[in-house]
Amino acid sequence: PTHSLILDITESSSHSSDMTVDIIQQLLHSRNAHETDPFVEVYTSMDKLRSKCQGLEQECGSQQSDIAKLMTRGPEIKTQEKLDSLVKKLETKERIEKETKLQILKLTQELSTQNEQTQQHVKTIGDLEQELKQKDVVIERITTELRESNHHSNLAQKQYDGLKENIERLQEENDSLVKSNENLVNRIVQEKEKYMEEMMKMTDSYENANKKIEMLNELQEQEKKRFTWKRKSANNPNNKAHPHHSDGDNNINGRRFGGGAGTVLPSGIKHRIAAHPCQATCVRYDASGADIVATAGEESTVKVWSTGNGSLLKTLRGGSNQVMLGLDMSGDLTVSCGTDNMCRVWNTRTQRLLHQLVGHTQKVTSVRFFKGNTSAVLTASADRSMKVWDISRHTYRQTVTLRHGSTSYSLDMSYDGVTAVSGHHDGGVRFWDVRSGERTGEVTDLHTGGVSSVNFNPNNNAEILTLGSDSTLKLVDVRQAGQELQSFRHEEFKNNLTYAACAISPDGTYAAAGSSTGTVFIWKTLDGTLEKQLQGHEAGVVAVAWDRGGSNGQQFSSVDSKGNLLLWA
Repeated sequence: PTHSLILDITESSSHSSDMTVDIIQQLLHSRNAHETDPFVEVYTSMDKLRSKCQGLEQECGSQQSDIAKLMTRGPEIKTQEKLDSLVKKLETKERIEKETKLQILKLTQELSTQNEQTQQHVKTIGDLEQELKQKDVVIERITTELRESNHHSNLAQKQYDGLKENIERLQEENDSLVKSNENLVNRIVQEKEKYMEEMMKMTDSYENANKKIEMLNELQEQEKKRFTWKRKSANNPNNKAHPHHSDGDNNINGRRFGGGAGTVLPSGIKHRIAAHPCQATCVRYDASGADIVATAGEESTVKVWSTGNGSLLKTLRGGSNQVMLGLDMSGDLTVSCGTDNMCRVWNTRTQRLLHQLVGHTQKVTSVRFFKGNTSAVLTASADRSMKVWDISRHTYRQTVTLRHGSTSYSLDMSYDGVTAVSGHHDGGVRFWDVRSGERTGEVTDLHTGGVSSVNFNPNNNAEILTLGSDSTLKLVDVRQAGQELQSFRHEEFKNNLTYAACAISPDGTYAAAGSSTGTVFIWKTLDGTLEKQLQGHEAGVVAVAWDRGGSNGQQFSSVDSKGNLLLWA
């Protein structure tokens, strides 16, 4: 039984070993169908295992022969010993075979893993080769574009060089043309200046001729009237006993005409005019004595009115969206200033804008012509400066700048054409020499509020009338270091505007100002008593004007916050 068991074990081992070798060979043949080179080491290991298995088989056969010989020989003890020895060798062989199977199984697993990795690598290699082909296509395309770009760059460089040469040539031609143009402009400017001077001379001649024609027509009319009167007198026997009346008498029924120095105290409304669609800001008579008055409003216009019938004669337009704060008129010129930091000068007769005086950095609050000299203009601004402008030529020129430490709301020129007075936000007034720009005097703390209006007395150049935000008018003697001569106030008189204007009568007898309540107040300058209160405005009075007037004797006017102009008689 022991012998048969050994034979069975041996045969079983031999048969199992043969089956394992066959499986390995089949796997190797299957693997070789795909790839051989990566498994050279596996081939070598299998050859070694095959050789080892063959040696073991040979050794097993030899041992089986030895066992058969021993069994035939037969001593039991020796056989038993040999059997034990063979069992040990068989166990050793089985152990070795088991280890070999484990190694084969491990190698099989490694082979499978390497096969999977090989397939993955093959796939990766295929993807990389495909990507490489795509990259080659992209590189080829980029290379082609680069060659084309180089070609275009060379063409552009050639074109740039050509353009550079053309630009240099054109620059030289332009420099030559600029020089020629400058010479031409200078010549045109000179010719234009000569032309403008000739035009101004012709205009002056034309205006003088018109004035002479008007004078001749008036003389002709007077001669006709004189001839008619003489003929009637000759035919009327009642006039023989009376002496002949003088033709030069300008007084009719005690009323003064012809712009004399007499003062007409206003008592009633002569004309009520809707002058502006919004608030009127100032009113001024023509300083040359014509029968016209000018008003300015917040809608950027200056309007000139007839004082005889109240009709609109001219409309002078300024820039849009600006409030006009100051106004003056003399002869054929009108000047106005406003919140757009500039002044405008018009020819009143032609309504043509002659100058735009630019130089102030903030709103221009007041403007005046020099007395008797319309070629010079004085302006005051919120930038704390006053400027003198020469407008005698077609191109204006700034000549003198007067600087101070407080905003000026108002100014006026003396009748000597040398001294100017300005009213300021700090409640004081300052006197200036407009020739040098030097300050010649100052009266501080004249009003507790700002000075909105200041006027020289037409009858006494050493006195000024001021209006303050403290609702008070004051008459001041300049020679007595600003001594207050009279103070004018009333419980119903209120002033709340920085550009409200007062006026003094042509003979210096009366002072007038409008109240925000709508009433016009007139005081006597001699004793400060209230002379009159004029009712007629339906809104607060902004400004009043009083001048010697023209031939029709109208002297006093006022404007209110609703844009109405009242001409008083």
